[in-house]
Amino acid sequence: MILTVLGASGTYPRPGGACNGFLLREGEYSLVIEMGNGCLSNLLQEVELTGIGAVLVTHMHIDHFGDLYPLYYALRFHPLKPWGLRLVLPAGGLDLMGRILGAEAREYLPRVFREERLIDGKVYQVGKMTVRAFPTRHPVEGYAVRVEGEDWSLAYSSDTSPTLALEEAARDVDLFICEATLPDAYREEASHGHLTSRQAGEAARRAGARRLLLTHIWPTFDPEQVLAEAAEAFGGEVELAREGMHVRLGGEGDG
Repeated sequence: MILTVLGASGTYPRPGGACNGFLLREGEYSLVIEMGNGCLSNLLQEVELTGIGAVLVTHMHIDHFGDLYPLYYALRFHPLKPWGLRLVLPAGGLDLMGRILGAEAREYLPRVFREERLIDGKVYQVGKMTVRAFPTRHPVEGYAVRVEGEDWSLAYSSDTSPTLALEEAARDVDLFICEATLPDAYREEASHGHLTSRQAGEAARRAGARRLLLTHIWPTFDPEQVLAEAAEAFGGEVELAREGMHVRLGGEGDG
């Protein structure tokens, strides 16, 4: 499986960057997790529009689904009409998207996207990958996800305060993609639904994850400071997610 980072910023993108988004390719199948602001252009450097198998959005905050809008228009006006793209997201997600669209555009939303509800504990088959959702602690309904292939596993935290469900999602995974929104000095500010650098490292250590990839860092903070604090808490291999980064899991080994 090849993971490509489409976006790694939290709330708004760094200059030249994008908000959270990840592409997972296993064989001929492509799964996109999150479509934050700026992700679509990066995605289209990797796959054709008609090559997207499914999109999963963990919660309905704009920095995690904002580029569903340009994706919708790209699909809707595509000459081949590749409609019915599988879109897995929390309850009411498509209705929420439609609130800022005109009546005619709203009518096409459920035709362009085939909506499927993301539910705690449910297992989804996505190509050869299995996906399971775990509830997060955030101001809106949201889920961390665990994705597994034949010989690899990864977890993605979404946005969340510390929770046992997050550690369950990341138990013994090969790669844990975890938000580290703020430096550890900002624990009080993070407590409404985010993790600090050190909390991300602690969660990964308790879960027994092999590797940690940090994402969703607010652009106002120094990512190198966040990296150092998370690494100290984790004690294992830690990297910063960066747009265009490729990570291989399974097959011939990680790389």
